[in-house]
Amino acid sequence: MNAVNIVGRLVKDPEIRKTEDGMTVCDMKFAIADTYSKDARTDFVMVTTFGNKAENCEKYLRKGLMAGITGRIRSDFYTDADGIKRYPVKIIADRIKFVEYPDRGMEAPAEEPAYGPEQDDFER
Repeated sequence: MNAVNIVGRLVKDPEIRKTEDGMTVCDMKFAIADTYSKDARTDFVMVTTFGNKAENCEKYLRKGLMAGITGRIRSDFYTDADGIKRYPVKIIADRIKFVEYPDRGMEAPAEEPAYGPEQDDFER
């Protein structure tokens, strides 16, 4: 089974791009506080999502806001400019729970997020 749940704060605004076939992709970086560690430790995790979820992340998430992510872990590999193989790990988000919204703290948005064929994948 490959499943992960996290709650964290965005380190920077979401980065949006489109694939050649027009699919929206959103890359985000989350800071997750490790409350069980003896030291004040924070882990940083990359998260990617697609389609309507990606568009909603661009619209409702900003640096510093909190969100919950349910998804799966994916690892890739590449060779960097120095010839060293790198194996980054990221989360592919299947569900996103917006905990806070821009300029409104903990309130829900004034308008409903756009739903599409992925409507079951979106949570508020």
